[in-house]
Amino acid sequence: MAAQKQNRKKKSREPSGANGNNIERHERELKEHVLQARVSKTLYRDLAEQAKRLRVPISNLVRNILEDSVRMVGNIVESSFEIAEALRDKVDKETIASVLGWQRMVANKRLACAQCGNAIEKGSEAFIGVGAPGSRTIVICEGCKCKM
Repeated sequence: MAAQKQNRKKKSREPSGANGNNIERHERELKEHVLQARVSKTLYRDLAEQAKRLRVPISNLVRNILEDSVRMVGNIVESSFEIAEALRDKVDKETIASVLGWQRMVANKRLACAQCGNAIEKGSEAFIGVGAPGSRTIVICEGCKCKM
């Protein structure tokens, strides 16, 4: 009798139909890698308490924390690059005064305004400074162009 119950359990776990193999493969891909980490008793206790409060398994809590942390670090790094780019690309008044003219353009990527440092989003209108050959390329936003 115990053998019959075990056989029924095995059968119920097996995928049925042609899509069964795809479902099983998808489930394996979702949990393909195992990450193990040693933590202090205090940290484990804190994680266990938090998981209990949220009514989720500790492994789900840790996975969510890791995913959020990676996303947050990525956003910080991206923002840092944008800030550095804006600070680097700002030019002095003398450089802007050397521009012979301004040509209207559509930004093909995110840029920083050389005048105010604000972001110029991809697809938005901006102005490129036309100067003597070999001079630095300067791009400004529409707001700064209106102030000139």
